[in-house]
Amino acid sequence: MQLSANQRRQFDDEGYVVVKDLFTSADLQPVIDELRGEIDRRARRLVADGTLSRTYAEEGFETRLSRIMDETEELYWSISSGKLDGPALFDLLVHPGLLELIEGLVGPEIISSAYRLRPKVPGFYHGIVPWHQDSGYFEPFCDRALLVTVWIPLVDATPERGCLQVIPGVHRGPIAEHVRRPEIKYLEIPSSAMPAGDAVTVPVPKGGALLLTNRTPHCSTENTTDVIRWSLDFRYQGGDAPTNFEAAPGEPFRERQPDEPPACYPPEADFLVRSRARPEAVVRTWERFQALRRGHASLPLTARWP
Repeated sequence: MQLSANQRRQFDDEGYVVVKDLFTSADLQPVIDELRGEIDRRARRLVADGTLSRTYAEEGFETRLSRIMDETEELYWSISSGKLDGPALFDLLVHPGLLELIEGLVGPEIISSAYRLRPKVPGFYHGIVPWHQDSGYFEPFCDRALLVTVWIPLVDATPERGCLQVIPGVHRGPIAEHVRRPEIKYLEIPSSAMPAGDAVTVPVPKGGALLLTNRTPHCSTENTTDVIRWSLDFRYQGGDAPTNFEAAPGEPFRERQPDEPPACYPPEADFLVRSRARPEAVVRTWERFQALRRGHASLPLTARWP
C-alpha cells in the first residue's frame, strides 16, 4: 500500500492526510480483544482490593470503562500510561500495509518510537487535548526531522465523539511556544502563539488512520456522546534521526553526532521495525518488543518549556 499522488501531495503541503480502509476488522479486532481482556483483569483486581464494587462485565467495549470511572479513575490512568505491550498491539504496530505507507515517507530504515492508547471517555476532562505540535514533546534537535504520527481509531471517530482538528499548511514554520498545563497533564500552545490558519475537523472511520507530521498543530475536542472514542497513536521516524535503538547489546544503530540527543524522545525505547541495511536487527516478536520497552533506562528530555 502506498499513498496516492494526491494523498502524498496533501501530506507534504498540508501536514496531514486521512487513509481510509488501511485496516480490516480482522486487523483491529485482536487489539480490541486484548484491551477488553486487560480491562477485565484490572477491574477484577480493583474489585478484589475493594476499590471497585463490581467489574461491570455486562458492559461493552465502548461503555465499560465509563461505568468503572463512575467509581474510580485508577483503571483509566493505568491503561492510558502507554505501558501496554501485548502481541496484538505489536502486530498492529508492524502491520505490513502501515509500514509500506511509512516507508514512502521516511525511507526504508524505519524506527518506531512512542505510542499512546487514547480512551476518550465522555465528559472526562483528560480526553480534551489542547492545541499542540508533537515536536513540542520531542528534543529540539529533532524539529527538522520527520516523525510521523499515525492516529488509529478503534471506533468511528466522528466530530461528536471528539475526533482531531488540525491547522493545515503551517508545518514548515517554526515550532510554536508551548506552555505546561500540569492540571490537565498536557502541553498547550497559548492563544498568543497559535499559528495563523483555520482549523479543519478530521473525522476518521474505523479501519482508517490519520497521518500527521510532528510539526502539524492539532487538538482533540470533547466527546459529547455516550460511547468511548478509543484510539491509538504510533510514531515512526527514519533511521537518520537520533534513536536509542541498539542493533545488538551496546551497538548503536547509527553513530551519534556530538551535539545530538540519545533519541528524539529519550524517556521511551525505540524499535527498528523495518530495515534493508540491517534486517537481522529488526524487532520481529512481541516478546522482544516487550523486553526492550520494560528494560529501557528512561532519560529526561531537554527542559524546553518552563
